[in-house]
Amino acid sequence: MLQQLEIAVIGVGNRARKYLACLPAGVKVKYLVEPDLVRLGLGSKRYGVPAENCYASADAFFTAPVELDAVIIAAPDKLHVSLATKAVQRGWHVLVEKPVAASEEEYMRLLDAAAESGVQVGVCLEMRFYPFFKRIKEICRYGMLGDIQEIEHTEHIGPDRMAHTFVRGLWSRVEETGPIFLSKCCHDADFILWLTGAEVLDVKGSGSLSKFKHDPSMPFYCINCKKRSCPYSAVRLYRDRREWISGFDVPAGLTLGDVIDAELHGGRYGRCVYHCDNDVYDIQDVEATLSGGIKLHMHLEGVSDLEGRSVVIRGTEAVLEADRTHIKVVATGSGSPDAQPAGTILLQEDYSSIVALPLHAGADRALVEDFFDAVASGRTPAASLASALPAHKLCWRAG
Repeated sequence: MLQQLEIAVIGVGNRARKYLACLPAGVKVKYLVEPDLVRLGLGSKRYGVPAENCYASADAFFTAPVELDAVIIAAPDKLHVSLATKAVQRGWHVLVEKPVAASEEEYMRLLDAAAESGVQVGVCLEMRFYPFFKRIKEICRYGMLGDIQEIEHTEHIGPDRMAHTFVRGLWSRVEETGPIFLSKCCHDADFILWLTGAEVLDVKGSGSLSKFKHDPSMPFYCINCKKRSCPYSAVRLYRDRREWISGFDVPAGLTLGDVIDAELHGGRYGRCVYHCDNDVYDIQDVEATLSGGIKLHMHLEGVSDLEGRSVVIRGTEAVLEADRTHIKVVATGSGSPDAQPAGTILLQEDYSSIVALPLHAGADRALVEDFFDAVASGRTPAASLASALPAHKLCWRAG
């Protein structure tokens, strides 16, 4: 058990709630900061935080004479650096949601402030802790592929996630949250650089908004549309299937059904995907050259019927193919003199039972536990602010 640590949580939305479900014994939520009063009140009850320790204003919180050990920052992306900088200047350790910053200048400002204060800053990069992706790194580290020559990584954003998050939702506009590649793929870029240990030498990116554009022929709200078979129907997603509703807070005196109906008849989440004000790309390709001559191809596919990641890693002796549930390694027939014949299956593993486990197959819990263990022991978190910088640089350069 950890020594008693008292923390604050800034931003009490869906992601924060997942991290709070993972807190180790000995870590106590003492303060909440959330501008949405309904959400703040619900958080106060859920986590047993007294009303006098709940703040609707971050400015009021940071000027109050509070004493803490650490802060979890899960506020909107644009606020991460300013909030984290204020926290480290108070001498508090910080676990900050990704992406950390919109620019290298902002990122370095936080990095310098943390170094000056001598505190630990961890970044919520759960792919480093996900059993499936840890296994891929393990295979590469053991040299089964030989020298890595090329990596193809695809991020499929399925209809539900794309519509809810990047078309109707809070990550739909570049000005408000940043480019989609930074928002969605900074942890994919981090996984690849963590996997290879390589440096980024050159980056080229291209993208477009190809599908989710204004169509005046469609009703403004899905509730008024007869095309209920539409894969992006808000009615089917929220009311019929009751999915992607964990962020819908229910005020006192109302039911979840009431909240869903209000969204469908006049909220941002009831809008037709062809009547939103979104401007982030739904297709993006990034080509990069890494040290050691590794060629990297990353593809973000926001108009896909699929959901999840796939990766192909080509080495001098074998090729690894992974599709989020299965890993297969096939010999190329080249490389060392005693190499297996081309086409020989060297490894085949099934992770489909793990994928369905909650909290990113336990990765969220492992991340949170690692951070607080680092705080208690004085070591650097496995997903540290400094180690997350190269992936952010790749995403900034990709545009």
